[in-house]
Amino acid sequence: MKKDTKIKKSQILIFGSLLIFVGIIVLSMGYFQSLKEEVFEMIRLSFLDNKSDSVDEVTDANEVTNLGESTIEGTPDNNVSNNNSSSNNSVKYKYDYIGYLEIPKIRLKRGFLSKESKYNDISYNVAVSYDADYPDVVNGNFILLAHSGDAYISFFAYLYKLKLGDFAYVTYKGIKYKYKLVKIEVQPKVGVIAIHRPNYQVNGLTLITCTKDDDYTQTIYIFELV
Repeated sequence: MKKDTKIKKSQILIFGSLLIFVGIIVLSMGYFQSLKEEVFEMIRLSFLDNKSDSVDEVTDANEVTNLGESTIEGTPDNNVSNNNSSSNNSVKYKYDYIGYLEIPKIRLKRGFLSKESKYNDISYNVAVSYDADYPDVVNGNFILLAHSGDAYISFFAYLYKLKLGDFAYVTYKGIKYKYKLVKIEVQPKVGVIAIHRPNYQVNGLTLITCTKDDDYTQTIYIFELV
């Protein structure tokens, strides 16, 4: 009888140890899956940061902008948060914005800085491309860049939800400009984007970000003033 009891206790001990071992494996899988997703997100964000001095040959009608070159001057503070939070852990800053981008459909309202500010960078804000014209330039093209994904700086995380005909608004120098989405184009990530506007006789707004669930392409959203 005592022998049988010892055998049962031994079996229980082995079974318990096995359950603990399996539990550790399951927890580890969850941790490594989370770590993998975090690494993939860092890789995704790094693609948009890559700089390139090469420019693909394009026609005269195309506008070409280098990605990852936008950088400008403001003082970080802890008072203003990202209005388009993709994460609950968003870092909070306050900047001297010169204007605002609004897209009601995706509840985006985000300020932008002048080209000269060192915080005019996708690591901090929606960045104004150095090749961009400001909204008050006749027939100009206002070009903005930002990350997509799940990071707190992914201000363009929900651009993929936009459809042709949706509206965006830019407030600059006290004037609010209304734009309609007229074209969506996907291009490979090579450090340079060629912007093909349907109509160069109207003011344009171009938004550029990483393509959702694709580490190798970027999506260009082209709007026209209405």
